[in-house]
Parts: sequence; C-alpha cells; structure tokens
Amino acid sequence: MKKGVLGAALALSWVALCSQVTNAQFTVQHQQPTVLNRATTNTLEFFVAGINENEVLEALLFYKNEGDLGYSQKEIGYINGIFITTVEPQDLLGSSFEYYFQLTLRNQDQDIFYPESLPSENPIRVDIIDEVEEEVMPQLEGIDYSVLSPKPGNGLAKNDVFIAVALFYNIDEIEPGEFRLLLNGRDVTALADTSDYFISYVPKGLRQGAYSVQLNYLTSNETYQVVSWDFKVVDPRKASYQGLSPRLVPTGRVELTARNQTISGDLNNAYTGRSFISGSYGLFKYSANGFITSQESNRLQPQNRYGVKLSLGKWWNFEAGHVFPNLSKFTITGRRMYGINTSLHVLWDVINVQFIYGELSRKVTNLYSTVQVDTVIAGGVPQDTTYTLGYENSGRGTFARKVIGGRVGLGNPKKFQFGIQAMKVEDDTTSLFNVIDYSDLQSAPQFINRLTADDRVKLEENPDLLRIEGGSPRPKGNIVAGVDLGFRLAKNKIRFKTETVVSALNNDIYGGPLDSLRAADIGFEGLNQSDLDILANLAQFIIINENMSVIPVRIKGIGSDSSEAEAFFPTSIIGSDTELSVVYPKNTLSVQYRWVGPDFVSLANSTIRKDIAGYTISDRFRLLQNQVYVTLGYESLKDNVTNSKEATTNTISYRSNVSWYPIKNSLPKVSVGFRYRTRDNGVVRFNSEVPAGLENSAVQNLRIVDGDTLTTTVPRSNNTLNLSFSVTQQVRLADMVHDATINISTLNTRDDVFTYGDAKNASVSFNVGTRFETVPLRTQLGMTFNRTESGNGQLDIDIFGMYAGGSYFMLDGKLTLTSRLAFTSNKSKTRSLSIANGSDSDFFNDYYILSEERNSSTFGTYVLIAGAEYRLDNNHSFLFDSNFTNVSGANSINDRVVQLRYIYRF
Repeated sequence: MKKGVLGAALALSWVALCSQVTNAQFTVQHQQPTVLNRATTNTLEFFVAGINENEVLEALLFYKNEGDLGYSQKEIGYINGIFITTVEPQDLLGSSFEYYFQLTLRNQDQDIFYPESLPSENPIRVDIIDEVEEEVMPQLEGIDYSVLSPKPGNGLAKNDVFIAVALFYNIDEIEPGEFRLLLNGRDVTALADTSDYFISYVPKGLRQGAYSVQLNYLTSNETYQVVSWDFKVVDPRKASYQGLSPRLVPTGRVELTARNQTISGDLNNAYTGRSFISGSYGLFKYSANGFITSQESNRLQPQNRYGVKLSLGKWWNFEAGHVFPNLSKFTITGRRMYGINTSLHVLWDVINVQFIYGELSRKVTNLYSTVQVDTVIAGGVPQDTTYTLGYENSGRGTFARKVIGGRVGLGNPKKFQFGIQAMKVEDDTTSLFNVIDYSDLQSAPQFINRLTADDRVKLEENPDLLRIEGGSPRPKGNIVAGVDLGFRLAKNKIRFKTETVVSALNNDIYGGPLDSLRAADIGFEGLNQSDLDILANLAQFIIINENMSVIPVRIKGIGSDSSEAEAFFPTSIIGSDTELSVVYPKNTLSVQYRWVGPDFVSLANSTIRKDIAGYTISDRFRLLQNQVYVTLGYESLKDNVTNSKEATTNTISYRSNVSWYPIKNSLPKVSVGFRYRTRDNGVVRFNSEVPAGLENSAVQNLRIVDGDTLTTTVPRSNNTLNLSFSVTQQVRLADMVHDATINISTLNTRDDVFTYGDAKNASVSFNVGTRFETVPLRTQLGMTFNRTESGNGQLDIDIFGMYAGGSYFMLDGKLTLTSRLAFTSNKSKTRSLSIANGSDSDFFNDYYILSEERNSSTFGTYVLIAGAEYRLDNNHSFLFDSNFTNVSGANSINDRVVQLRYIYRF
C-alpha cells in the first residue's frame, strides 16, 4: 500500500468488518421485547452459541434513556448457558429505552456485540409504556360469596395452603354457566373439588412468593368475575406473621458451584461461591452480596466481587464494595467501582449530598522480558545498536485508577434545586513498576543481565536509548466539575433541567506540576514562584504540566521578533445539556439542547459523545385509553463545534414509533418504528486525476486553488433508513398457552460519495413459549436470521440460528428437568480493497478496487444444554448443568462443560 494512505471512511468500515469476521464463530441471539413496561421488572436474555462460563471475562448491558448523553452499564449474569439481566422500573425514564450487549472473552482480542455493527450508534430501541389498566371483567348480579381460606393478604406455609370459597345464589335467577377457579392465571378447576355452592382446592408444590386467586363464572356469551384476592407462600417460620411485617431476621441465598470443563482440548476445573442476604426492620433495609471464584487472577480486573447496601427510608443510602454509582450525566453513570457510594437527603429533601470514593481499576503489573540487543553490521563493522525491552505474554500493565467525587444539591428536586458537582480521577503512579528509560531498570538487574559492560555504560550516558516495545503505560489525571439546575412549575407539568461542566485531562502526570524550566518550553517564561506555588496547590485536584490535553496558551506573532504567549479559556473542554419538558397525562413534549466540546473527557464515562452540538425535539402522546403510544422525533446535530476542522458534518434524524398495548390479552401487542438519518459535511467529491466514473472510489479528494492541486478532508454524504416491526401475541389452544413474539428489522445505509460505503442489514427473529395447563411442561422455540451486506462486495454474512428447549416438572414440583438444543449456521464472503496505480509516485490518481481474491467460510455451531434441579425442600436445592458444543468447519472444536451446584435459601 503506497505511502500508507487510507481514506478515513475505509479505515473505519474495514476495522468494523474485520471485527465481525473475527468473531463470526460467536453469534448472539436475542429476542428484543415489543415494549417495556415501566411498572414491572423486565428481563432481557442473550444466547451466544459456543460460549461457556469459563471463557467469559465480563458481560455488560449498556443502556440509556431518550436524551441521555452516554450509556450506563450493568453486569449481566450467566445462568444455564444464557446471559440474563433485568431492567428495573427505575431504569425506565422518558419514552424509550436503548441498549446493546457487550461480551468480553478471555481468549479473544475483539469483544462481541449485539447489535454487531456500531452498536453505540445503532442500539436496540424499545418504547416504554406505562401500566395499562387491566380489563375490568363484568360482575354478575345475584351471586354472593364468602372467602373462607386463605384470607386476603395472609402469608402461609406451603403445606397450609387451602383455597375455599362458599357461594350463595338462586340457581333459577342466574344465566346458565359454570364456575372456573384460576391460580396465578392458570385454570385449576379440573383439579379442584367443586359443587354448586362450595369450591375448594389444595395446591401442591407451591414455591415461596405471591399468588392470586380468581373465581369466574362463564356463560355462553360472557365471562364474569365473582371474586379475586391475593395471598403469599412464605417460610414456615414467618407464616405466623400476617401481612409479612418487616423483621430484622434476614433472608438470603448461598450458592456453591464446581465445574469441570474441556475447552479446545484443555481440561480444567473451576469453583465458585455466590451469596446474597437481605433484610429490613421498619425503614431500615440492608443487603450484602459476594462472589468468589478460583479463576481470580492478578492479571485481570477483579473477578471476586462483594458489596453491602444500607438504607434508612428515603434519607440515607450507603453502598460499599463493588458498586455502580450514578453521580451525573457527565461524570460517572453506572460504571463499576470498588469503593463507597453514599447519599444523604435531609430537611424534606432540601439538602441532598452524594459522595463516591474508590478505585475504577486496580493495578496490573508489567511483565517485562530481558533487554534485547540488536546490532546492525555493515562491512564487518558495527554501525548501530538498539536496545529493546519487551513484555512477556502481552503483559503490559495498568495503573490503579482512583476516583473521588461528590455532589451537593440545595432544594427539593420536585420543586427547585441547584447543584454543584465535581469528580477527580487519577492514576496512582506508585502502584506500578513502570520503565520509561534505562535509569528505571538499574534497580531491576534481572532484566539487564544480557547487557555487556559497554552496553550499560552507553545506556547510563543516554538512558533514552532504551526502547520500550509498544510504549510504556502513562498515568493520567482528570477532573470534571460543574453546576446543574432544575425546577418544576404548574404542578410538575413544566420541567426544566440544565447541567454545565468543564473537564481537564492530563495524559502524563509523571514529573508532577510544571517547574520554571518546563514552563518556559511551552511559552510560560514569566512564571514566578507565586505562580508555581499555585500550580502545586492545584495538584491536589489535577496536576498541570506540559502534557495537558489542552494547554490554555496561544502564541502570538510566530516567526517575528515580538512573539508572546497569551492565556485563554478553551471552550473545547465544556460539556452542557439542557432540557425543557411539558408533561400532561396523555402528552409529553420535550426539547433538548446539548453542546459537548471535542476535548471534554471523563475517564469514568467513556461513552459520552464528544464534539457535538444541536437539539432534539420529541413529542409523545397516548390514544385509546392509553393503549396506543405515538412518538415523533426530530434531531439536528453537528460536529466541529470549535471550528477546528476543515468541514462540519451535519446530522439530521427523523424518528417515529407507534406502539399498541391493548388491555385484552387476546389482542396482540404491536410496535412499529421508523428512523431516517442523513449526514453531510458539505465537501464536494472531486478528483480529476482518476479515470472518469471512478471519482467516488478515489483515495484522495482534491480541490484546485489558484492553479494548485490540494487535498481536502474526506467528503461525507450518506443516509440511513431503519425500519422495525415487533408483535407479541398470546394464544390459547386446547390446554396450551402460547406466547409468541416476532421481530423484523432492516437497516440500509447508502453512501453518495464513496463507492464502498453502502451497508445493508436485515434481521428476523421468532420466539414462542408454551405453557401446558394439564401437563407440567413448558417449552420454548426460536429462530433468527440475519443478513449483512457491506462495502458493495467487501463483506457478506448470512447467519441462521434456531433453538428449542423446555422444562419438565416432576415429583410435585421438586424435580425440574431442563434442556436446550441450539444450532447456528454462519456463512461469510469477504473481498479486500486494494489501491490501483499504487506503484507510481503520484498518489493523486490512486483509487480503490475490489481484489479478485474471494475468501469464504462456512461453519455451524451445535450446542446442547441439559440440566436438572432437585429441591430437597424450600431451603435446599441441588442442580446439575451440562453444556456440549461442537463447531463444524472450524477445526472441529468440541467443548464440554459439566457443573454441580448446591443452593441454600434461608
């Protein structure tokens, strides 16, 4: 490749394509929900064929609500071969929820994502709906009743549950029909003892939890509700406490696991322990959790996790251990931290204080090899000698990264609040033995034992001659500080909030603050001792030296005898977000404006999109008794906010979504989405040096100024159309209840100025879960299809997957057998880009062409998961899980995982 020239568009797209090909063996299957209910806990599941628990380093869900600047994150658990996480009601704000899945494996350089391509820009988006009032069943006059057992709201031991209802009516005065008894929505009439005036039922194998009983009367034309009530099955020790009043005695769970596995022919064992305990007494609540594994390694970030959580009403919250704090949009939002996170809300929420302190990442030591000496000899005479210090087994380390931050808010957030926030992140330079030059090695003779005496003398005289392969880690420092303001008017119908912060980043805090000599090198020749003392005092917040990402100095009069340095405030380090909402019961209108400079950095939140400014308008309204949700959106954003680039890219998006969430379960839940986005930087595609018709394939874009041919920034002009459709339907057929979901999504990007910039993706997924009312069996069947075409022939990927599984309950629910069989087929075709005319010295006439060589791969992944759980009683369970994986067409990899688990509940 001549002169290393690659267009920016090609480089970015090719990296993404290579990443997909590298991880094509691992395919994520996910059935996205049609809608998310704000009033309930929602579950998301991700299945990755060919993955076992030993390979998983970390699985994360990145999520945000409409209008958020960056993503929050939460860890995802790996349970019986499936990655499962929950989305809690407090996570669902605004009108939509966006998320993507990231999986990091121990033996893979590239992470696995869902969606696969640019997930942070094209996440899964799901509408949020509020609780829809359940269908009110009609009442039939003439039937009176008396609930004999259990009394509404009571808590009973499972062996004491006896459902009984006495009925009083005149059979000649009501319409002919029959009574139906339902337990948690399941018709149990056939199992109950029924007569005209008395119905009783003794359920078996009930687990601890909440239950609902409903007695209906069915006629040929209508279903009438006679009575419904709730009760709970509890631990026998608590059954005497009617209503389950809070007690200091905790409840919890302890889980021990032993795993034997063969991965790529390597046999090893792994052992884990997991625990959770919680309790409450009045307003005081507490919980603790822990996880320990034999795979803990000081070469990785912590695998052993633990934490405690305490709270007293709404006034005080305290978390310690591995926590996920949320301080503000621009500082830290859900990033895992080892430390403490506490908040205090007093004087009717007028004073609100939050404080975080801990470690974002722990130290990982450098694993150095000995210094290698290479001498260039010409004509028998040494000409040059290089000294290189490398790393063993990719053993480049990291510093321990500390974080401390806080926020003080004055005023009730439901009325008016003003807040001040600040956060400092800094690497601990003393945590790591880190070699910068030869002088650092003199205290570690084990790395220099191959050096001769002459070599050592030479390096002592010139320590910088020592080269560190791949470079040495550099400690960083960062501070983010700012203010926020919010208020609500007109009985909370008008809501305003704004936040503005500034950041400073030091890319290398070695050497500490500036001294007079180093200050003179960057233009601060006039610093006196008083100025240096100020820098020393500021070092407790951030170390200021020549390695700042932005140095607030302009040099005026360059090239003249009167050049001088002038201080200024760099607006590029500012981040700001403002939102105004008007909220009515059936309509919400919001306008948001954001401005984030290109040099804004938060080391605790890397998902914030920088160098962007613009506004977003969203209008959401509800129709038909809150059963239909309609969302309309418009967004206009631009980069180059500080005019530091040659061109500005404007991005305009139009979005609409309609969701139907009917009251009746017999009707389908439907969601239809549309998004259209254009991007244009106003640069005209021009290159007269390439053959006619190939301008859009040119490596360089040109312009002619005063007869001179100059290169320009890469032109950008493309549009993306994204359509989505999702439907969920519950169907009752004979003695079976089917819950089916279908998702269809298409993404089509057309590039008007680069031949190989187009991309198409189409995906279809189907899932049906079946509950058998007369047989203790639940089954699940699903299929997925995904086709990607990118780069006009560079990459074609076809992925087809299907799975079937089920759970069978035996011995009055004590024994549960589970299984799952999955198959995934991957077919890919790739062609690389090469440069035509690359052999001559004129790079103006270079253009891209597809190579003649076509690479293709086809392989299938087969996964069999089988397991069993035996509940000895309500407290003790024994589980067996197994996972067998075969990959055909990829060196016939066969993996096996077998594990035993013991669970104790109390």
